[in-house]
Formats: sequence, structure tokens, C-alpha cells
Amino acid sequence: MMNEVSTEKVNNLRDIILNRAGDERKSNLARGHKDAEAWLARENEKLQHEVDLVLQDARKRAEDIRRRQILSAERDKSTETLRLQNRILSEAMGRLQDKLVHLREREDYADILAGMCIEAAEMLGVKTPLKLRLASIDASLAPKVIEKTRAFNSDIVMTADADPAPILGGCWVVTADGHKQVDMDWQSVTQEHADTLAERLLPLL
Repeated sequence: MMNEVSTEKVNNLRDIILNRAGDERKSNLARGHKDAEAWLARENEKLQHEVDLVLQDARKRAEDIRRRQILSAERDKSTETLRLQNRILSEAMGRLQDKLVHLREREDYADILAGMCIEAAEMLGVKTPLKLRLASIDASLAPKVIEKTRAFNSDIVMTADADPAPILGGCWVVTADGHKQVDMDWQSVTQEHADTLAERLLPLL
């Protein structure tokens, strides 16, 4: 009878410990996920801030050029306007890309790359084995970027590709089988913002 009582107490105590451990694990996972989302939001906000600065510079330049621009005749107006629009848009995209390239000078550049890796991993499937390709100049950062990425989501399985990507900066994230790829390089980011640049700048001309 004593053995039965003791066994029951041990079983009850074990159940209590397992339940508490399970609750604590769920709490830690939820807190980790929340921290990762907050961190990623901050990194995206930094990148958006850089984009906004370029847009402000481009808008000012567009206004200055418009003030100086004199159209010689009405028949030439549409052609001249289109040429001016293309010129301003090209300059704005070039300035944006240059601004992104200079992110490399920031101390938190690895954090920015890690944030982009997390976003790319979510697009490809977090639990899919992935390869990270950086520009040759950034290759030495790969271990640090992967470490930061996994620190915020341990489900991400990522290795560094020894073959550098032909990009100015940013990253490419590729599935291990090479069938899918997300381009987060600065050329791609600049191109993605082309419509936004056009929407904000062209009405000024």
C-alpha cells in the first residue's frame, strides 16, 4: 500500500514538473518570436529611413531642375518633359542604390543583412535548408549573419555559399537544391522602389 502511495506521489510530482516545463517552453518561444518580430521591424525601419532620405534629396533636386528648365516650344513640351522625368528618375534610383551600398559602413550592417535573411527565409519556407550568398566584399560576414539569423529563429537552417553573388551588397538566399531564390541585393531593392520613386517624383515635373 505504501509503495502504491509513493508511486502515485512521484507520478503526480513528475506531471507537475512536466506541465511547468511545457508552459515555460511555450512562454519562451512566444517571447522569442515577439522579440524577433520587433527586431526585424526595427531593421526594416532603418532601411526605409534611408529610402526616405534619398526621396527627399531627389524631390529637392527635381524641384530645382524644374525651376531652371525652360521649354522652348509647346510642340517640344511632351518630349522634353518625358526626357526630364527619365533623367530625374534615373538619378534618384542611382542615388538610392549608392545610399544602400554605403550601409556597409554602418556598425549594424550585419544586423541589416540578418533581418533581410529572416524575411527571405519566411518567403522560401523557414524550415527549408537554405544557402546564403553575399557580395565578395561581404563574404567574411556570412558566419556572423547566419549566427544572428538563427539566434532569432532557430528553425532556419542556413549555410554560407562559397560562391559569392555578383551584387553590390545585400544578399541572395537560395534553397539548398537551387530551385528557388529570393534576391535581397541592392540592385533588386532599388528596382522594387522604382514605382514608389516615380509616384513621388513625377507629379513634381
